[in-house]
Amino acid sequence: MPDVSSFRSRIYTRKQKTDLTAEQRARALLWQTAPSFVNESRALPSGLRVRFMRISKPRLAGRTLLFFSDTHIRTAGIRGISPFVRQGGGTEWLTKAFRELFEAIPAPDCIVFGGDLAGEAAWISPALDFLRTIPSGPRKFAVCGNWELRRRWIPVERWRDLFADAGFRLLINETEEACGILFCGLDDAKEGDGLSREAEIPQSENVCVLSHNPDTAAAMLPTDRLKEAPLILCGHTHGGQFRIPGFGAVITSSRFGKRLEYGAYRHSSTGATMYVTAGIGGTWFHARICCPPEVLFVNFC
Repeated sequence: MPDVSSFRSRIYTRKQKTDLTAEQRARALLWQTAPSFVNESRALPSGLRVRFMRISKPRLAGRTLLFFSDTHIRTAGIRGISPFVRQGGGTEWLTKAFRELFEAIPAPDCIVFGGDLAGEAAWISPALDFLRTIPSGPRKFAVCGNWELRRRWIPVERWRDLFADAGFRLLINETEEACGILFCGLDDAKEGDGLSREAEIPQSENVCVLSHNPDTAAAMLPTDRLKEAPLILCGHTHGGQFRIPGFGAVITSSRFGKRLEYGAYRHSSTGATMYVTAGIGGTWFHARICCPPEVLFVNFC
C-alpha cells in the first residue's frame, strides 16, 4: 500500500519557499507522541473543549497559562460533528464560548494566542474586538500565523500595533519574560522566515516557545537548545479538522505528514514537551468532524 502521508508531505513541500535539510528532517523524528501528558478534558455547553496539561517545573510551580489558536473568524460558521457545534457567523459563538471558558477555569497567569486570527480580511476588526473581550489581568502574548502574514498589505509593524491595541504582545523571533516564564515567539514557517534560520532560544527550563506551525519547532530547534526541556506550543494543523477514529487526521498541513498532526509530544532525547492544538476555527471546509474546537490550560507543578 503506498505511503499516502509521505506522498502528501512531498506535494506540500513543493509549495514551500525553503527546503529542509536532512538534519532538520531528522530532528522531527525525535518527537514522539505522549498522550499521557494531557491529564483530562472538559466539554463546555458551547461545544468548546478544554484540555488540561500538568507539567512538572518546580521553578514555575503554581503558574498557569491558557493557549488557543486558529480562530479563523469569518462570515460562515463552522459545523462540527462529535460533538455537534454550530459556530455562528462572526464572533458571536466564540465570545459566548470564551465567556463559559473563563467561568469554568481558574484565572490564568498568562494567555497565549497561536496565530491565524481571521479567515477573511473583512473580519480582522471584529476579531480584534473579540480579543478585547478576554478578561484583563493576565499577561497576553501572540505569534503571527500564515493567515496574518499572507496579507502583505498589512505590514508586520501594523500587526504589532493591532495586537497591542487588543492587549496582546506580538512576538516574532523575540523573547519576553512574564510571571517567571520566558516566552519565545518564532516566525511562521509558511509565510515568514520560520524555516530560514535556526531558532535562538534561551537555555532555561522556564522557556515557553510559541510557534504557529509545529514544522518550525520540529525542524529549527537544535537539540542543544532543548536540553532544559522547554514547553513548546503550536497550532496550524487544526488536528486535521477531519479525523477518523483509530486513524486520526485525514489531511495535515505539515511537511512531516501525520507525525506532528495533533496532541502532546515528547522529545526522545531531551524530554522537552510540545503540544499541537486542534485550534478553534477552520479553513476551506466549513466543518469539523470528530475534531471539536479546543483550548489548552497548562498548570505548572
